[in-house]
Amino acid sequence: MPLYEVTLIPKHLGKTEMFNVLKRGVNLLLDHGAVITEMKSLGHRDLPFKRIAKQTKEPVRESTYLLLNAYMSIQKRSEALKLLSNDLDIAYAFFVNTKDLDKPIPECNLDDMLKPPVYRESVKALRDDGKIGHFTRQIIYKRTEKEWKAVPKSYPIPPRRR
Repeated sequence: MPLYEVTLIPKHLGKTEMFNVLKRGVNLLLDHGAVITEMKSLGHRDLPFKRIAKQTKEPVRESTYLLLNAYMSIQKRSEALKLLSNDLDIAYAFFVNTKDLDKPIPECNLDDMLKPPVYRESVKALRDDGKIGHFTRQIIYKRTEKEWKAVPKSYPIPPRRR
């Protein structure tokens, strides 16, 4: 049974309703054979994007983040996710396998991608290895030619005739 990080984001509720939602969610996980190892409340925060409450159709822009670490089987996880997502008081429920969290973050190469192709190291390596054929060079040439022609040019204004 893999370890999952369960994220529950209920709609904006009072303390007693929040307790009931958490109790309902935990009981649902326990009924589906989960072994809960840790429960955290990350507090009341703004959501990164707007969610819609299921019954009232009101936007949910801030809520309490609840994190649970639980061991459970893959089949039971999908069943529990369906039931949690159908709960009217929970705006968002999601399971993340903790093995996915251990993967390294890829490097950002935005500064390299913003350079023109002539100055990129990846394009230089392709040219040095001869990976760009004649046909590809023609396509690149035609594309840059079209882009050059699309740029409005300023023409000199001739002097006035008398």
